[in-house]
Amino acid sequence: MPEFDVVMVGAGHNGLTCACYLALAGLKVCVLERRPIPGGAAVTEELWPGIQISRASYVPGLMDQIVEDLELRKYGLQLGPVDPQYFAPFPSGRHLFTYRSDEQCVKELEKFSTKDAAAFPKFSRFLREFSEMVEPLLLTPPPDLHDLLGFFDGSELEEVARSILLTSCADLLRETFESPEVQGAYAMEGVLNTSMGPDTVGTSYILALAMGQRGYDYAVGGTGAVSKSLAAHFVAHGGTIHTDSAVRTIRVVSGRAVGVELADGRTVDAPIVVSNADPRRTFLDLLEPGTLDADFSRRVSKLRAFGTSLKLNIVLKEPLDFRALPGTTIGPQHRALTDVGPSIDYIQKAYDDARWGRIPKEPPLSMFCQTAWDATMAPPGIHTLSVIAKYNPYTLENGSWTDRKDESVENALSVLEGLAPGARKNIVHLEALTPVDLENLIGFTEGNVTHLDQTPNQMLSFRPLVGWSHYRTPVPGLYLCGAGTHPGGGVKGAPGHNAAHVILEDLSRPSSR
Repeated sequence: MPEFDVVMVGAGHNGLTCACYLALAGLKVCVLERRPIPGGAAVTEELWPGIQISRASYVPGLMDQIVEDLELRKYGLQLGPVDPQYFAPFPSGRHLFTYRSDEQCVKELEKFSTKDAAAFPKFSRFLREFSEMVEPLLLTPPPDLHDLLGFFDGSELEEVARSILLTSCADLLRETFESPEVQGAYAMEGVLNTSMGPDTVGTSYILALAMGQRGYDYAVGGTGAVSKSLAAHFVAHGGTIHTDSAVRTIRVVSGRAVGVELADGRTVDAPIVVSNADPRRTFLDLLEPGTLDADFSRRVSKLRAFGTSLKLNIVLKEPLDFRALPGTTIGPQHRALTDVGPSIDYIQKAYDDARWGRIPKEPPLSMFCQTAWDATMAPPGIHTLSVIAKYNPYTLENGSWTDRKDESVENALSVLEGLAPGARKNIVHLEALTPVDLENLIGFTEGNVTHLDQTPNQMLSFRPLVGWSHYRTPVPGLYLCGAGTHPGGGVKGAPGHNAAHVILEDLSRPSSR
């Protein structure tokens, strides 16, 4: 008799989301996590005494329906809106804010171009309408491409395909705006959480979802608060979590998943195994060789997971003093997500370096100061800063990350120092996580924070592979639920939600009982 109805490999937020829905449906579920704490990339850790920081992911975008379905506020989750959404400081000394309100955005753009300000409402409305149409698809298994296009008709189909599905954010933004600074600020949203450059086809889709949705929240307690509330809900509904429990193998008997074997030799039996690990790790590392046919394994091995994120966790004596908006009293420039990408060409140059295995001299930066919203994260007067230095490639043309880590950190700090003089002297503590570190710490293949690149050929019904986009796998009883499935990365919980509903649907069929 199986020990559990379901065993989950990995306690990332998608794994916990999936486990919550399954436990809520009355299944006996066990979640296994190799680290000492659940949460995967969505964790808050005390790296220095009395100072907590969102160690990997740092901005939650958990979908409203999941928060409501699982009553996560009841289990301790406190979210608040980030507004202004983004702060873009420029080397020229100018700055740009973006807001949830179109009217406020127009006023900001007027500082750079009256033409751009006039173009913004139509641009924003188009992206919002596209996002509103696509958003319901995020919480369902992905449709076939022709079904997605069927949501549009006539000229709408042509415009959506031309402007969003088949173009880059660089082309779309250059077509819409004339100011290089405005183009750069919005291009950073198009390459958000990706390893793509602004000239890459498909980044318009990322831009449309980022700008068209309601915006980002902060979580009291950091992104780990998301995982903590999910874990609390799961345990309250009878779920079991084992940390320090690395899975070595997904056990398959007579062609069907029957449980897992842990690194210490223990086994956990269950007729359903769900993997929150990325597809390459699941299929190529956790299954015994020969379990899958050679052609499927070859297709999996070709999946692109191009990790390019250098994560810096920084503790500051005081908030950054930006040249573009001076002051160390907490202000909107500290509360917003800060993006450093002065132009499309600046961002693209760093991406081009990464493509050839070079560490960019001037990496684009994405930053968030959690303590600007949440004073519980550090002692009074101390501030935490999460920084992603983009386009630091997993595979280097010359040398190794062991040898060149300091160089990449120095490049990122030089960019920061140029925008906020005195930033280096302000640093009390710093942890740097290269793509290799992220692979070792969190389990991301090649350090890719979205498991797989979010290119058009690896999104929607192509994610992770054509024919296998509905969370099922060629091994009966084995499912995927992580960011390598539709709709992709970010702390949104949608892959976990969708996988759970597919599993419950399969269990409801008489042949599955």
